[in-house]
Amino acid sequence: MVRRLARLVLTTSALFLLVMAILINSPALFYMATAMAATIAACAFQAYLSVRGLQIQRISPPAVNFGEVVTVSLIVRSERRIKRPLIQVYDKLPARLRFSQRTWSLPIAPAYDQPIQTRYSFRPLRRGVFTWSEVEVNGTDTLGLVTKSKVYEAEQAQLLVYPAPLPVNIDLRPSGGVGTSEAESGRFRGSGLEPRGIREYVPGDPQRYVHWTSSARSRNLMVKEFESGAGLAALIFIQRLPESDLAHNGLTSFEVACGHIKYLAEQFIKMGASVDFPSLPGGQTQGNPGWDERRQQVDQVLTHINPDQTFGLAEELADSRSLWQGQGSVYLFLSVAEPGLPDLIARHRDNEWVCLLYDAQDYSPPRKGQAASSTEYLTQLESAGAKVHLMPAVVEFQRQVEAHRARGVYATS
Repeated sequence: MVRRLARLVLTTSALFLLVMAILINSPALFYMATAMAATIAACAFQAYLSVRGLQIQRISPPAVNFGEVVTVSLIVRSERRIKRPLIQVYDKLPARLRFSQRTWSLPIAPAYDQPIQTRYSFRPLRRGVFTWSEVEVNGTDTLGLVTKSKVYEAEQAQLLVYPAPLPVNIDLRPSGGVGTSEAESGRFRGSGLEPRGIREYVPGDPQRYVHWTSSARSRNLMVKEFESGAGLAALIFIQRLPESDLAHNGLTSFEVACGHIKYLAEQFIKMGASVDFPSLPGGQTQGNPGWDERRQQVDQVLTHINPDQTFGLAEELADSRSLWQGQGSVYLFLSVAEPGLPDLIARHRDNEWVCLLYDAQDYSPPRKGQAASSTEYLTQLESAGAKVHLMPAVVEFQRQVEAHRARGVYATS
């Protein structure tokens, strides 16, 4: 604002002096007006050159958790042997990426033989895969009268924002495929002969399996993990129809479901169960991965999915039947009723079925179709043999997000 005002005053003064010089035939005023106009032109030319002939390299982390600080470095090189004034580099983040606490990169003056690095940071508040490449450079002249900008295409950056785990106050335990839970039997922890790795201690683990060296190194209680013989399996499916993504104060049921799935998956993995997404790319567990590998698999799957499918859960389950039939507990996350789903559940009683429904009263009503939380549909699912749970509203999580935006404090519990 100050720059614009100064430029306007200088330009107006030059025009006024030029007019007066012509009216009174004064060479002195004419020279003064010419000098002022030349100063403005020189400033504009310097500002123009300040944003030309640059090379920009971006260094950003590949993945972060929801709410974590992301620090991005921008390395600027000059292709011309000119002395530049300070310039401001502005990374154009994608519009659908929600974030808070963005800091601005410091002004820099890149030289021909000396790359200059600047950086900025922000906290992402939305799960997903985000890509961007454009960088806007704003430059000014030495006097600060004229500002010019230019957009550069840097190498494309990709940022994966993993969902935040949202606690589920429901006692859910996977089974071994016989329709009953085996998570409390203890057979899946510590009873095998071959050790598979080291993981965090879970209440109920025998003390004789504590790995004291790893515990001392990490300052957390760690236990040895053995090959499982119980075959506990949690098979997870999430409804991905566009109309199933119900909204509430900027938060959607699909995003909440991803947070609930991440929390439950971590709990199931601690129990020693396998967690698979049979119908999703990369959702099948291969070999005997350790604790960290299994968590990363869940993060990768949940980060890449979106409510953009043209078919529902019933068709998705039918297409992947060979991957889940009789294999363990099937967990279904849905918010819109699907007529063919109760019948499919009734025909496959060799699995344990758990339906987690998002109540339309906590969100906006479905754009089309019947809400899965309706009494009629809920009764159909229970009659088919499914265990049905209405998921509570996430008012507390929404409050935490808003508090984080205001103060920069984030917590998942």
